Amino acid sequence: MQTMYSSNGWDSYAWAWDAAADAFDVVIHNPGVTEDPACGPLIDSVAIRTLNPPRRTNSVRPGVAENLVKNGDFEEGPYIIPGTRWGVLIPSMVVDEHSPLPGWMVESLKAVKYIDSDHFAVPRGRRAVELLAGRESAIAQVIRTVPGRQYALSFTVGDASNGCEGSLVVEAYAGRESTRVAHESAGRGGAAKRAVLPFRAAAARTRVVFFSSFYSTRSDDMSSLCGPVIDDVAVVSVRARRPGAKRG
Repeated sequence: MQTMYSSNGWDSYAWAWDAAADAFDVVIHNPGVTEDPACGPLIDSVAIRTLNPPRRTNSVRPGVAENLVKNGDFEEGPYIIPGTRWGVLIPSMVVDEHSPLPGWMVESLKAVKYIDSDHFAVPRGRRAVELLAGRESAIAQVIRTVPGRQYALSFTVGDASNGCEGSLVVEAYAGRESTRVAHESAGRGGAAKRAVLPFRAAAARTRVVFFSSFYSTRSDDMSSLCGPVIDDVAVVSVRARRPGAKRG
C-alpha cells in the first residue's frame, strides 16, 4: 500500500483468503521503504468477517430470466467499520478466488472503492462500487454462456454524492461488444442511469468488464480520486423470437 486515495489521511483496505486451518496468524508490518526512516504508516481498526460464496441469482418468478452474474448487486463484500465515512478500497490485481468482493476480480493497476448507503449515494440496495482511477480502475467477472446465444448485460451508473462532478463515463465490455454510458454528475447523487448492452456469446465463458473512461477528483479538495458508481449488474439470456410469433 503506497497510494493515498483520500485527502483526510485515512484509507480502508480489504483483503481475502481461503482458510487452510482453524487457527492462523495475522501479521501487519512496515516493509521499510519510506523515504524517511523515522516515519511510518498508522494502522487502526482491524476487522475480519466471513464472506459467503457468490451464487447466481436464481429467479423463482415464472417468465423472469436467471441472472448469470454472481453478486451483481455487490451486497456481499468486505466489512465496513462503523464510523468510517470513506468506503473500503479493494486492491488491484485481485483474482476472484480470493477477492473481498465475491465473484469479482480487480483487473487494474489501481483499487476500486466499496461504498455503503449510509455515507454515499447507492443506486440500489445498501452497497455499490466506485471506479476511482479511470482505465486503471476496473472490475471483471467471467460468466458461463452458450456459444451463439444472445444475451443482455444491464447495469446502473450513478455518482456517490461525494463531490465528484462532471461527465462520468463507464465503459462496459461483454465478450466482443462494448458500450459507453455517460452520467452527468453534480456531485450530489440524484437519478442514476440504467444501461443495456446486447451481445452474442462466442464461447462457453464470457468476460464482463467495467472501468471509468476518465480520471476525476472531488470538487471539495481537488485531490481525492473519485469516479462513477456501478450497481445492479445482470446478464440474462435473450430468447430469439420465432418467425411469425405474435407479441403477448
